[in-house]
Amino acid sequence: MSNNFSLALAVKELEAGEFHWILLEETSSSDDLLSYVPQHFSEPHRDAAAAWSAGYLAIRARMRKARK
Repeated sequence: MSNNFSLALAVKELEAGEFHWILLEETSSSDDLLSYVPQHFSEPHRDAAAAWSAGYLAIRARMRKARK
């Protein structure tokens, strides 16, 4: 069984010194452009590297769950 999904990860500094990772999921579009909608915003992290790492781990967990 194949679980196909398309995700993107973004990191934004929403407040000074507060970095959040944002999980984006692909959605259908009427044109040829890629379209993504936010699925989850994280709690703040102290720096961008911490947010990227936490976001990566969240995607890995989601992929593991999808395989079951």
